[in-house]
Amino acid sequence: MKKWIIGIIVVIIAVVGGGYWYMSTAVAKKVPGNTYLYQSVSKDKTLYVTFAQSGDEAVVNQNKDTALDASKSQTDFDNAYKTQSKDATWTYKAKGSKLTLAKDENGKVSQWQYNSILATSSKFTSHSFTYQIANAGQGTVKDKTVFEKVN
Repeated sequence: MKKWIIGIIVVIIAVVGGGYWYMSTAVAKKVPGNTYLYQSVSKDKTLYVTFAQSGDEAVVNQNKDTALDASKSQTDFDNAYKTQSKDATWTYKAKGSKLTLAKDENGKVSQWQYNSILATSSKFTSHSFTYQIANAGQGTVKDKTVFEKVN
């Protein structure tokens, strides 16, 4: 009986640990081709981010319809990215439990690195992020940020 209980405890720990490990390394698998709603920590800005199905580009827009249209096909994404690129280009890199978004506007780069991400099929959550804003400084925010999938 004692071995049976220990076996159950080991299985539970393995399942919970495996699930946590998967969620903490899944952001690179979850974001390509999808659109997410982002609200700033202060809740005063709402943006939609559509990640390219392949490559490292992102369409970032305040208009939900524009962002969702970009997720329909590679051609739609390319058109939205081209239109957006007249003002600025956005790129991203997702690896492990980190996601970095970078904005290049007139040769001035700003970037945000979201850390300690847990990703599910409907959202990903970062428990802190660092930022470096061109001509404005850098810092770390230790507040939770949630990106909710909208497509």
